[in-house]
Amino acid sequence: MAAAVAAKPPAFAALRGVGPALAEKLARLGVHSLADLLFVLPLRYEDRTRVVPIGALQPGMHAVVEGEVLLAEIVFRRRRTLLVRLADGAGSLTLRFFYFSNAQREGLARGTRLRCHGEVRRGPLGLEIVHPEYRRIAGLGEPLPQTLTPIYPATEGLTQGRLRALVDRALRTLDSGGVAELLPESLLRRAGLPTLRAALEFMHRPPVGTRLADLAVEKSSGPPQSLSPHSTNASFA
Repeated sequence: MAAAVAAKPPAFAALRGVGPALAEKLARLGVHSLADLLFVLPLRYEDRTRVVPIGALQPGMHAVVEGEVLLAEIVFRRRRTLLVRLADGAGSLTLRFFYFSNAQREGLARGTRLRCHGEVRRGPLGLEIVHPEYRRIAGLGEPLPQTLTPIYPATEGLTQGRLRALVDRALRTLDSGGVAELLPESLLRRAGLPTLRAALEFMHRPPVGTRLADLAVEKSSGPPQSLSPHSTNASFA
């Protein structure tokens, strides 16, 4: 069913922090406006709602860890590599970066507190995570996410963290009535369907307690991973 567009969705060129280079990367995902971001659906989800002590990690786990940087050094073996040693009192592990900038290296100085996520594997120095997602934190024990973390389709030069931040911005437009239903409310009630707004919120921010297996079942019979607002029952105010 075709959709009616009430007004032209806001273009990325008008959004603060989204310049031509980033807009070009988003275009490779079929995203040309803030509204388009609402219909870039996650490929899968990860539960990042709890921190795992480093001493409890096992190879193959996808885990969130927190700790303090003990050492950061660049080594030259087969390739130039940044190695960061992270400890939390229960153990330590190595964060390994093959691609990094000087600014990134300087931001990982001794004493910096980090929250990281990635897949744990065995390395030459013990357990390690290669190219983890991470951010600096003021102290251990900062609040954790209260929803499951979506993993979106990838495109070169656009990190998951950056894409999630943009989707969050798009979701905030829903608070000001950014998406309108075309299906009558009575039909939604009879069919037991959620509103489009509620469905989008759930798909991008599944609450803690949602079973990952249930989401996988829903998505297997659901819409394609990237939808255009022009192919959905929605209009944008």
